[in-house]
Amino acid sequence: MLEREWVSLVDPDEPHDRYVFDVSFLLSRYTCIYGRGCPGIGAEPSAVTGCCSLGAHYVDDADRARVEAMVAELGPTGMQFHADAVRRGVTAVVPGGELRTRVVRGACIFLNRADWPAGPGCALHQHALAGGVHPMTTKPEVCWIVPLRREVVAGTADDGEVSWTTTITSYDRGAWGPGGADFGWWCTDAAEAHIGAQPVYRTMEAELRAMTSDAVYDELAAHLDDRGRRPRRPLPLAVR
Repeated sequence: MLEREWVSLVDPDEPHDRYVFDVSFLLSRYTCIYGRGCPGIGAEPSAVTGCCSLGAHYVDDADRARVEAMVAELGPTGMQFHADAVRRGVTAVVPGGELRTRVVRGACIFLNRADWPAGPGCALHQHALAGGVHPMTTKPEVCWIVPLRREVVAGTADDGEVSWTTTITSYDRGAWGPGGADFGWWCTDAAEAHIGAQPVYRTMEAELRAMTSDAVYDELAAHLDDRGRRPRRPLPLAVR
């Protein structure tokens, strides 16, 4: 397997914050192909469930509260399983005590199915697009970050202050832990999902700005603009 290329940047406004970016993935032409050939991650191919078959884990209490509050905003016209959500809630406790969105009929309770008037897809995502806002304002954090993966490690700077190193790369099977091996398919590993018109750092600009800062993103984009003009090794991808 070919090694990936990385770049490290320090936030000019927060000198104790360092970011390490996966150049290889950010320059790739990965794009979500939900509704355009995505077979889903389940054991049986499903163009409807996509990567929503396991529910979405909340990252913190604020993430959970924001998503739970969306039930009332969506209402019965925006969410296929709204009545179930009102009656039983949208949150489930999984072994180990972690919380995630509840699974109904084989997928996340927020996933509208093929027989829904607006068509299949995440109710939270559909609602955001209809309202002209970015889906990160309505969806669980893990859902708008994916396929990007963020790892934050604390350290101590030379001046004794706490420093933070944030690594931003892609989710591959191994990043999901033991469960990743059970996925029937995973998009970032598949050649058919690397068909975007623009590189990831451009198509996911809003997400990258939210995960870092405007100053960091601007410096990253300038570096990748230059790097993209020079020859590079492509990502090693599986072919189905």
